[in-house]
Amino acid sequence: MAKSRIVSHYEIIEEIGRGGMGIVYKGRDRLLNRDVALKALPFAKSIEDDPQHSVLRQRFEREAQSASALNHPNIVTIYDLLSEPDGDFIVMEYVEGKPLSKAIPRNGLPLAQVLRYGLQIADAVGSAHAAGIVHRDLKPENILISRSDQIKIVDFGLAKQGSDERGVLPTQEMLTSPGSFMGTLCYAAPEQHLNLPVDQRTDIFALGVVLFKMLTGELPFYGKNLMELVQAINRCKPRSLRALRPAAPPILDALIARALQREPADRYPNVGELAADLKLAGEVGEHVTLAGASISQAELNSSVDTRISSGSSSFAQPPVAGREKISIAVLPFRSLSENKEDSYMAMGIGSEINSALSRVPGVRVASHLATYRYKDNELPDLSRIASELKIRYVLTGSLRRGGNRIRVIVELADVITGSVQWSRTYDRDLEDLFAVQEEIASAIVRATGGELIRAGSERADKASADELDAWGLVRKAYHFWNYGFHPAGIGDSLNLLRRALELDPNYANAHAFLGLYLIERVALILSEHPEEDRAEAQAAVDRAFELAPNDTEVLENAGLVWCHCGMWERSVQALRRAVKISPFNLVAWGYLGFVLGCGGQQTKNATEGDRILTKLITDTPEHPSVPYWYFFKAMACTRLGHFEEAVTCAFKCVEMHPNFYIARYTLANALGHVGRYDEARAEMATALTINPHLSEPLMTREWVVIIRDRQLAETQLAGLRKAGIFPQLLTGAETGGEK
Repeated sequence: MAKSRIVSHYEIIEEIGRGGMGIVYKGRDRLLNRDVALKALPFAKSIEDDPQHSVLRQRFEREAQSASALNHPNIVTIYDLLSEPDGDFIVMEYVEGKPLSKAIPRNGLPLAQVLRYGLQIADAVGSAHAAGIVHRDLKPENILISRSDQIKIVDFGLAKQGSDERGVLPTQEMLTSPGSFMGTLCYAAPEQHLNLPVDQRTDIFALGVVLFKMLTGELPFYGKNLMELVQAINRCKPRSLRALRPAAPPILDALIARALQREPADRYPNVGELAADLKLAGEVGEHVTLAGASISQAELNSSVDTRISSGSSSFAQPPVAGREKISIAVLPFRSLSENKEDSYMAMGIGSEINSALSRVPGVRVASHLATYRYKDNELPDLSRIASELKIRYVLTGSLRRGGNRIRVIVELADVITGSVQWSRTYDRDLEDLFAVQEEIASAIVRATGGELIRAGSERADKASADELDAWGLVRKAYHFWNYGFHPAGIGDSLNLLRRALELDPNYANAHAFLGLYLIERVALILSEHPEEDRAEAQAAVDRAFELAPNDTEVLENAGLVWCHCGMWERSVQALRRAVKISPFNLVAWGYLGFVLGCGGQQTKNATEGDRILTKLITDTPEHPSVPYWYFFKAMACTRLGHFEEAVTCAFKCVEMHPNFYIARYTLANALGHVGRYDEARAEMATALTINPHLSEPLMTREWVVIIRDRQLAETQLAGLRKAGIFPQLLTGAETGGEK
């Protein structure tokens, strides 16, 4: 078409692009004095009797209708639809910029840029879905980037509007001849290739491909020709994101793997959930170095490796102590009934567990994509699966429905020892399918995560320190803290951590645990030089945070240290960030409960902390941190004036950890508050036999540092004064709560 041609009141300036659905020109609106883009149907009206032209023209009109029904900053705005004697035109917003396809370099875009674009695309696609429109041809060529770095989605020529009563949007319709393909092969979902019904999950698949392309510069499926490409998409697993971009956050790898599932039911149910995980990936960030990481790069890659190993098992002998880490595969859960919906529910529970376990610190989880191929195995060979996926633990489960109730049976197996580590049965009423599915998955993850932490630390504890690498030394120190507490052992733990740092000076978690145990030596009245230890503890966690600011174990330990250094606000901020990044990090939740319950100057803080600790104890009674949660709750209850409950909680902790003398101190204080003075004196006497340095001045010092208010700190001492263990204050003031 000649330049400077006038179409209605629009002036054609130049051609700026063309494709199967039309030619695009830059133009000028002479009435409103603005730049526009005009898309022309590439068939003249002289051949409009041609059936193909008729179909294309209706698609062309539908593009205008679909896009004009949307009002979103990341979707190109449609201004007008023109029918001229020699052609039809869509007049739309002119975007000065370039298509995403020309902005992606060979090795992919920076992570922050990918996430920024990805969230804009997801928001726009979600807006279209909310209006009942599925794009069906989402690809980098149809995504423009403006000069202000804003995404604009174009080309709704294949968009489908409206749905049947089931919410399914069929590909077959009057504008599609039977058996025809709609979309772009390498971005199209399997159901498009097979000409099956499509819905919003079809766009989610395409978005997964676009994200992969932005991150790596490559496509997740490979074929030498179109036939091989279609076969790869429909039969093969996508390539691993982490194999091409090792520093990518694990959650991003899991996100793309879920978006690219072959079956729509296995993908995200809506783009909003995908966007939520994308935001979380942004908060976790990219690892600029593997120094300090709790697993090696080879292990990271193997978590998503889907190749089938051959030959003898790599688990013929246990790996070197301390180097096996904690690794698990969640096999697809099986339905024991014939109802197909039960199969979907069972698969959904397994998928939820897999996704959630990937957020438990220190646990390497085989991707859902890697385990999906075992879904049809009624009696899986766990040894073979462990060898193929390079993992140690396997979680299996089954679901059975009886009327309006379901029963889920779960089993955690240690493949190396050939033993069942843990098993549980969950019975639930089936009132809300998705709520029940999520609730069961959450319960299983909480229990499994604690069991894995316990198993990993126990294995390290049994090994000689000379056998262990830095990771193993940290776990050995951790095991002492949870199971073998004794004052003299803190020094041993500190030695293990200093040795770990000699082996790996940039191991962030070793710095973090060193800081934790140094500050606990101060808080437990064991330090000969408390202020020096306090300063070293703060320096250690500051260094850990510098090395790995998004590592949840670093955040949880730093949060506790900062609390004991009088930095309550920073402590709460770190712990809230830890549980946001890793919602199933129950250790971090426990520390948050303590910091809020004991350190907050407002009653609402203490109430929130108490509520967190109550939920942890109730939901996960077998977690290795339960004794400490009871201890934390006892102090929170004391802070709130719930002294009888404080007695109960402190007694539970003492039962589980008889040598944890600081819990006996807390129990004695609570007993004094309720008038049980003889018992209070007996408990304190036992505590003093374990640590004779417990004294009123030192305990007062620590409580004032944590709470930052002498009057509020007094409630943690007043019960001992009532029992005559500590001297009465000269003023006679005894506070049981806020003034």
